[in-house]
Amino acid sequence: MLIKALAMLRRAERAAAIALLAAIVTVVIIGTVFRFAGSPAIWTEEAAQASFVWLSFIAADITLQRSGHFRLDMIVGLLPRKARLALDILIHLIIGALLLMLMFYAWKFVQISNLRPLPLIGVPSSFATAALPVGFALMTITLVEQIFVALSGREAKTEVRDVV
Repeated sequence: MLIKALAMLRRAERAAAIALLAAIVTVVIIGTVFRFAGSPAIWTEEAAQASFVWLSFIAADITLQRSGHFRLDMIVGLLPRKARLALDILIHLIIGALLLMLMFYAWKFVQISNLRPLPLIGVPSSFATAALPVGFALMTITLVEQIFVALSGREAKTEVRDVV
């Protein structure tokens, strides 16, 4: 049940990322065409920026799922398997604690920004800033999943490919 829910969440994240990227491209093209025609649609910049914030945080979680973030592992590779596992779990726990703290402050930021509308679109700024706590929560879910996979002894399924 939990595995199915996670799979559905991952599919929804990817679908949202694709939709947001398509929306950003569309809105930027619309803004460019209208500006070229001499009648700029200035709302397009604000809509693209708000969408980009959401896309950035969803993409950060997708990258985390694939273990695609930058990491230094030269020395870690020299450790025995159990020490590597312990260090990996410790790192995940530290990152998780940081994400929980960021989630707390991001939620406060959403509450503050709810008072101020985006000037051109007219929606509350919290529409864009809500991407922060949601993104941090998604990354926390990913970290918990990765810890359970590591503790179970199964090999993590990542889609990272070495690029030379």
